[in-house]
Amino acid sequence: MSADLRVGTQRLSPRDAVFVYDETDRHVSNVVAVYFADASGRSALTTDQALAWARTSIGHAALFSRHLRRVPMDLDLPYWVPDPTLSVREHITLTRPATWDDARARIAEITSARMDLTRPPWEIHVMDGVEGVPAMPGATTIVVLKFHHSVGDGVATRELEQQLFGTKSAPSVQLDRARPIAAAVRTVGALTCAPVRFVAGLRRSRVAQDELQALLDAGSVKEPVPLRPATRFNRDIHSELTFHLLPIPMKEVLAAKAAAPQRVTVNDLMLTTIAGALATYLAEHDETPDGSLAAMVPMSMRGVAEWDSANQLTQMIVDLHTDIADPIARLRAIKDSAGAAKKRTRHPVVQRTDRLVETAPALLLRAAGWARAQRRFDDSPTVPLCNTTISNIPPVTDTLTFRDRPITRVVGSLPILDGDGLRHLITSQGDEIVIAVTTNAAMMPDPQHYGDLLLASFRELAAALLAFGIPAPTST
Repeated sequence: MSADLRVGTQRLSPRDAVFVYDETDRHVSNVVAVYFADASGRSALTTDQALAWARTSIGHAALFSRHLRRVPMDLDLPYWVPDPTLSVREHITLTRPATWDDARARIAEITSARMDLTRPPWEIHVMDGVEGVPAMPGATTIVVLKFHHSVGDGVATRELEQQLFGTKSAPSVQLDRARPIAAAVRTVGALTCAPVRFVAGLRRSRVAQDELQALLDAGSVKEPVPLRPATRFNRDIHSELTFHLLPIPMKEVLAAKAAAPQRVTVNDLMLTTIAGALATYLAEHDETPDGSLAAMVPMSMRGVAEWDSANQLTQMIVDLHTDIADPIARLRAIKDSAGAAKKRTRHPVVQRTDRLVETAPALLLRAAGWARAQRRFDDSPTVPLCNTTISNIPPVTDTLTFRDRPITRVVGSLPILDGDGLRHLITSQGDEIVIAVTTNAAMMPDPQHYGDLLLASFRELAAALLAFGIPAPTST
């Protein structure tokens, strides 16, 4: 028998608490993974079957059995506390959308709905018997796993799904008793020590900033461009989120990658594909910006830095070179920009400048979140740092199943927010790579056309690589 999973009280790290303090109805902090399982020839699922699966799975992670408790007046960071009142039935839904359009609309609704953190911060939505899913044969069972971003990031989702949809049995759950006196003592201690720690953190940050400036002056690292021209996707959100998928055959992606005479990554190819489609879409609407656009590309810090947090991602800014028309020249430029951004992010001095958040007191984090929520974008000619998000989650390597249904596709759905109304999440499994696009109808009334542009952009790039290869980079 598996050892018990003990669930106790745990204080959030400042990096994780940011997702609590930054959250508003216009900026939700949800992680949403969507699993597509082949239901051909299977009988319809029942609610009891879905509940039974969930009850045998919650022992895989503490997140299923605890909820958030905020300290009065946010004098200290929030805590995860065991939840003895957990009702699995309140976190599981089973529906039967008739068509892919119905299921897609439901996924969009799930993605954009704010979570109630007074309950354990997770939901599982099962949609059975869905017909017409792109590139899926016959009926499909769709499982949507949703949890709050303060619990962990997209890479952590990969570890969790291997347990939920793998063959390993879950341990039983043992809840520790609540210790309100101990929590009160920790809060008093935090109030006493937090100002001292923050002042020390400020001093270290100033030293690191001076070191960083020396690196910038020497040209050893490059800072991202602080402002980019605003596009229609960098306005406030005025309509509901929409969710769309574009599958691309993996063999075509690997053939394009292999054709390159210098090393490129699949991520380089996907960034270039999205850059081309985005530039074309804006040009078709006579909205070509005055200058290049940029993307926020999350980068995992696992193995790079020691962070005491559940979220191990940082924001890397990559120039998309949308002002370069030739796809091969754009690919080479994006490869160089992504390499420079990764070099900057990995540099120890840059990492030290980013550590101030680790000593920030709860009240300051909350105030910073409130200030960010006040910014409006509708009339701004520029946007800070980036125009879109492009996230790339590691590929699925294990065989996953939901009950007796093999999972053949895994994608993600990113919430949109004011100033960032077009987001892409790239996943791969088996013989395909999938770009999941979230936006809204006010910003993009023709998402199917954007999907066509993405495919056309990729195939233009692939054809150019297969025909000519990438020119050797010029020395600098």
